[in-house]
Amino acid sequence: MNARDIKLKKNKVGFKEALRLIVRYSRKRIYEQIKAISFITIYLFLFQVLILRLPVLEGGLIALGLVFTVIGLAIFMEGLMLGIMPLGERVGVKLPQKSKLPTILLFAFILGLLSTFAEPSVNILKTIGGSTVAWKAPLLFMLLNARAQLLVSAVGIGVGFAVVMGLLRVIYGWSLKPFIYSLISILSLLTLYVYLDPNLQYLLGLAWDSGAITTGVVTVPLVIALGIGASQVTGKRIGDYGVFGIITLAGLTPVIAVLIFGIMQLPN
Repeated sequence: MNARDIKLKKNKVGFKEALRLIVRYSRKRIYEQIKAISFITIYLFLFQVLILRLPVLEGGLIALGLVFTVIGLAIFMEGLMLGIMPLGERVGVKLPQKSKLPTILLFAFILGLLSTFAEPSVNILKTIGGSTVAWKAPLLFMLLNARAQLLVSAVGIGVGFAVVMGLLRVIYGWSLKPFIYSLISILSLLTLYVYLDPNLQYLLGLAWDSGAITTGVVTVPLVIALGIGASQVTGKRIGDYGVFGIITLAGLTPVIAVLIFGIMQLPN
């Protein structure tokens, strides 16, 4: 028996020990999620009972739903830390080393676009579309129903441009301020234009909400991991925390994209 076999034998873990380690690790992760949702759950319960003075109906079903929520969040966070984050960071490290700038930017744009399609909260747009009254907000009704997929594509294009700008900032060490000032200026002008047009007014809320729903459970960790990986290779000038500005950009560019898309839908 050589040294390698002795080492493997020494590190071998029995079934009971492995099960004990898994239970201990899972218990820690589940406890973290219980703490995360406990405050909002207690608040809603007390508000309903003490302020609204309403009984808690179907308490058992609600409790079962909370159990599923805790387990689902624990599994999701584990998958996030083991899968999406390392994958995005690894791609961010290798991409600048093996590809030229146009390829990097094209990949970043497609990543932002596809991550939007995978974002669960984007489906809320289609759900809300069914409750929109056509004769009160015809343009909004059309975008949320007949052209819902194009609307989601517009949001994805906005996120794609945000990821491109974020990676350029990481690669060249640019400051975040010029991006913010430019985007806010464009947003202010577009918002004013849409607000003054009676046909577009109802689009404002949808556009600004689009910036929030796209920065969700898929886009945020994936984009941040990509930026962290790229900064390890090329972005040392902006510091270790400069990658977080990408999410700021991803919250603004979809709003611009939706406003422009809505304006394009007006008849000539």
